[in-house]
Amino acid sequence: MEDEMVNTEMQMRAGEDIGIGEDITPPLSPLSFSLHDSFIHSHCSSCFCPLPNRPSHSTTIPHSLLYCSPLCSSFGSLLHFHSAEFHLLRCLSSTSPPPSSTSDLRAALRLLRLLPSHSSQLGRTSGLLTNRHKLLADEQIVARIRCGARAMAIARRLRDGKQELIEVDENEYDAVLFEEEEAALCLVLTNSVEVQDNDGRTLGIAVYDPTFSWINHSCSPNSCYRFLISPPSTAASPADSKLRIVPSCSNGEKSVYSNIEFRKGYGEYGPRMIVRSIKRIKRSEEVTVAYTDLLQPKEITASNHAPSRLSSDHSSSRDEANRKLTDYVDEIISEYLSVGDPESCCEKLESILVLGLHDEPLETKEGKIQLNFRLHPLHHMALNAYITLASSYKIHANDMLALCSEMNGHQLKPFHMSRAGAAYSFLLAAAAHHLFSFETSLIVSVANFWTSAGESLLTFARSSAWDLFGKQEITGLELLSHGNRKCSKCSFLDKFEANFSLSQNLNEDFENISSKFLDCISSYSREVWNFLSQGSHYLKMFKEPFDFSSSANMPKISDLEPTLCRKNMDSYCWSSSGLEEAQQATNQERINILHLGVHCLLFGEYLASICYGTHSHYTRQVQRLVYCDDK
Repeated sequence: MEDEMVNTEMQMRAGEDIGIGEDITPPLSPLSFSLHDSFIHSHCSSCFCPLPNRPSHSTTIPHSLLYCSPLCSSFGSLLHFHSAEFHLLRCLSSTSPPPSSTSDLRAALRLLRLLPSHSSQLGRTSGLLTNRHKLLADEQIVARIRCGARAMAIARRLRDGKQELIEVDENEYDAVLFEEEEAALCLVLTNSVEVQDNDGRTLGIAVYDPTFSWINHSCSPNSCYRFLISPPSTAASPADSKLRIVPSCSNGEKSVYSNIEFRKGYGEYGPRMIVRSIKRIKRSEEVTVAYTDLLQPKEITASNHAPSRLSSDHSSSRDEANRKLTDYVDEIISEYLSVGDPESCCEKLESILVLGLHDEPLETKEGKIQLNFRLHPLHHMALNAYITLASSYKIHANDMLALCSEMNGHQLKPFHMSRAGAAYSFLLAAAAHHLFSFETSLIVSVANFWTSAGESLLTFARSSAWDLFGKQEITGLELLSHGNRKCSKCSFLDKFEANFSLSQNLNEDFENISSKFLDCISSYSREVWNFLSQGSHYLKMFKEPFDFSSSANMPKISDLEPTLCRKNMDSYCWSSSGLEEAQQATNQERINILHLGVHCLLFGEYLASICYGTHSHYTRQVQRLVYCDDK
């Protein structure tokens, strides 16, 4: 069977009609898995759970791994030793400098322990494509594969008690000698997926059997996947979970292999995976997922006083501007992550968003013209900028509040920063949702953005700083009451929460439920956007942040003052006028911001339930944010 599949594109197809937001696989156990080196000291190497008593952080490579329980230790210790993982780490810990990562090597050794001996002549092992010949032809990765295969082979010989080590000059590399290790490492590089926890941190990698590995990538997928990270004693499968997809191949005509038996993984150990539909899938339709970030549109606008003078011959200028803008934004974000200066980050990002990039003068028949390239508000890098700005303003506000004991003209700035962070978080959710309206496979990212926007708006509305303004008629505690959470514009919210808490299937009415949420979100956003966007040149350029469909609402260069330049981009410095703006904030505006936040949170929860189910960590997070302060 494997000989037939070597040059055949394998697929997984729906074995029955599948609705939106339904599990299409039971929890799948990994064939192999390993933590990234940075998490070896803080997480269990058997189940990926955080360790109850985390040791102090160490940058050295440990010989032995750590476990969260005796059950995990009894399993993991045997695997660690018998796979030669222990011997690999012992050898590598003495190298100088130590390797930057060993997770792929350790996963490959664990895979060799589970799978039978194989020949590298086969393109597949237990149904999984090794891609060996293609990877070894890649000059950028071949050295890594050969070095890793040699280290794995040495570790396995040490495990077997063979004292003679493999001494082969790099220039005389013997591929036959390291055939098994090469094939296993190539299989891991080809089929492994990054395992993320509920906070979005990438803990390690895992390889799954063809039930998942045969699911192909699509830029418009109909499914997504999530991980179950829990100790083995609590790793119970949902009662109604079953495998609803079947293997297939595409080699000129469609064939379905309904009787294939795949090799079993490690059962309750390791991060398990569930595949779930995000669209309706018809019987026999191919099931697909996204391997990469889907939010990567390549749209960029060129602002120029005489755009008609540009011709297609100058597309290279656009490409170069795209590269420069992308590199510059990446550089700002990387500097922020490494240095941690939120104020500088906000200033630089807003400057590039507003002013754009001035390119070198362009020669035309009419003479030289000056081009200014700006990120489109829906460009992938613009969305990244919104994410970073929302985070930076939040951190900057918290840092300043920690230094402020009283509210005065200068100490109102943290309040203003928190407001800007909430505004950018909402702008991000609205922009991503506009893209989602054209491509529903973006639902995973959009659910996260709506949840984050709701959290930021709710935190801002509940801030005690409001109570220090003279004209506030309601306190933070009163704002948290159930009555103030009720939506005055509709009775939909209470009905939705009641049905959702009873785990009723709301996915069949997806369009209607989404429409009702969006109607209220749009209405509240129009009432509070002028207040949320105060002080920001960029945010003020959006007439209605929730409407990207009309060109009239999109930012334009003409919206800016002609004298605007980088040196006066510190638009968030409070002045006496800023103090007056804050004091004029009405009680109703604060309540409207609260309502907007609650709607965003619950809409994010609803979208997340399609991706992860109604009892996921997202649901618990949203319920905690909405209700925890009542207790």
